[in-house]
Amino acid sequence: MIELVKVEDPNSEGGITLEFQENIKLKIKVVDGKLVSEFI
Repeated sequence: MIELVKVEDPNSEGGITLEFQENIKLKIKVVDGKLVSEFI
């Protein structure tokens, strides 16, 4: 399991960004009423 390091709420796009160890980021936002997520 990877540890959650930081939460950016809201992020620059109006969603939320979860930052995990090893610089893994998960961006979550609502687009047209649906949740959209993207790993960076």
